[in-house]
Amino acid sequence: MINTQSRSKVFLLVIAILLVSNIAMLTFFLMKKDDRGFNKRPDRKTMIAEFLKKEIGFTPQQLQQYDTISTKHQENVKKMFEDLKASKDKQFKDLAAGNFTDSVINLVADRSAASQKTMELQMFTHLKSIRMLCTPEQLPKFDSLFAKVLNRRGTEARKKPGN
Repeated sequence: MINTQSRSKVFLLVIAILLVSNIAMLTFFLMKKDDRGFNKRPDRKTMIAEFLKKEIGFTPQQLQQYDTISTKHQENVKKMFEDLKASKDKQFKDLAAGNFTDSVINLVADRSAASQKTMELQMFTHLKSIRMLCTPEQLPKFDSLFAKVLNRRGTEARKKPGN
């Protein structure tokens, strides 16, 4: 009987230690989450502006022009995403109304592909507008480095924990 009681006390002690350590770890991660907030990371527009300044050699005037172009682009893209979000509901309704037949599925997919194409064209036009700000001396740097920076940014975002 003494053996059973001492085992129970040991198990209770182990459970208490695990409970305290779990609470401490949870507190640590919650506090750490606030410290590593994503607000400290520059947004895409700021990151690209810094790249254009440091790597391409944009002047303050070029950076101002980039800021204007980028702001307009962000507004357009935001509207496009809102439209895309609204069209998703309509797509599902169209699928349901068409009883999910192959022809309706293809029609909805074609409309979705057209929306995607419009978004891609918008992005390419935006890149072209930024490129047009470059001087002839800056163009080779822009052409060789800009795609790398965009790809690196996307890779870093995917590697970050929580993304």
